[in-house]
Amino acid sequence: MTTQDGQDSQDGQDSQDSTVGLTGKTYPFERKCPFAMPEEFAWARENEPVAQVKLQSGDLAWLITKYGDVKAALGDDRFSRTINREGAARVDTGFSADRSSPVFTFGGSISQPPGHTRWRRIVNKAFTQRQADAMRAEIARHTEEVLDELEARGPSFDLMADYAYKLPIRIICDLLGIPNESRPEFTELAAKLTRRDMQSGFAAFGEALQGIGRYAVGLIVRKRKNLGDDLLSTLIQLRDDDETQLSNEELVSTVILLLMAGYESTAVQFGNAFYALFRHPEQLALLRERPELIGGAVEEILRWAQMGTGFAVAKFATEDIPMPGATIPAGGTVFVSLGSGNRDQEVFGPDAEKFDVTRVAPARQLAFGSGPHFCLGAALARAEMQEGILRLLTRFPNLRYDGDLDAVPLASNLFTYYPRELPVIA
Repeated sequence: MTTQDGQDSQDGQDSQDSTVGLTGKTYPFERKCPFAMPEEFAWARENEPVAQVKLQSGDLAWLITKYGDVKAALGDDRFSRTINREGAARVDTGFSADRSSPVFTFGGSISQPPGHTRWRRIVNKAFTQRQADAMRAEIARHTEEVLDELEARGPSFDLMADYAYKLPIRIICDLLGIPNESRPEFTELAAKLTRRDMQSGFAAFGEALQGIGRYAVGLIVRKRKNLGDDLLSTLIQLRDDDETQLSNEELVSTVILLLMAGYESTAVQFGNAFYALFRHPEQLALLRERPELIGGAVEEILRWAQMGTGFAVAKFATEDIPMPGATIPAGGTVFVSLGSGNRDQEVFGPDAEKFDVTRVAPARQLAFGSGPHFCLGAALARAEMQEGILRLLTRFPNLRYDGDLDAVPLASNLFTYYPRELPVIA
């Protein structure tokens, strides 16, 4: 429901029903309004921050909801990212795949210590704030090019297809040093990999994953013979402390991770950012009037403008792990809720459920994770979102959604919901 000032009553601070509890509730909890966290999360943070929940399969799992506990779990290597194990809870995500699917085996050598620790030590040398700052001019150039194309088309366009997806793939192509003549092929493969939906199976996704893998192998072979000044060439040359380099398998996994995080995740976040701003016109107007707010506004968007499915961060307890109020037993399947942590009133204040682009210190948000798996491209993603959002609003000062905001069709990539399309008038 939307009030007359455009503020979503369900997206803001809702009064919590003291009888909510978790008993008899199935996880993931029902989301009643796009950006409103299900009320069970606030109840859990207050009453049972480490709680046992029942999944749709009937199996039991554990849910961590409080900011401090979420951050601690993300940094604890006793919580394994590999949940495809004997005895793990059956997680009904809406997708289907057999255990031999490349979805289950992708990135095995770099997903867990010690392989992940070594891989991360090497690639961290390439992903720095300095590198992101150096790329900002290129990000701005690509942004203006896409905006020029939109302006030439006329006043109406789909913000998702024509902007949110178009801008990030150009930047990824630059990062990887994709030759201009190969970019259409790479873009088509990337689209097959990233534009999946909760209603589809994993078969097409697995095929797309293999297609990108084959493309990446060829690209790496060519790069080794003719190194450039792109990120992939840098990664090929980097060495660990013992002078070892990334293997072709590790480089392929890195390319795919860059694509999924730098293309899909960024496109989705652009869509959610503008969906949130359109639903809160007073915040949109404030950002237009005070463009200097863009840095904090992006952090607030990352903190608040998420529509998680509940499956984003799944872990497997490799031993008994004491947590505040409970001990998660070895073999337990665990869901670490970044969204709930980002609404913790003890960290973000009593108005944590409110969307506020002027919020003080929203940079503590957990959208990029924490600990050893903190998002490699966080600095680059921040730069891209800052440039992409502010330049779009500057170029089209009267940009508005063309339709009913309560009827925006949502898609899902397993981890989050996002607008399938956002028709706008500029």
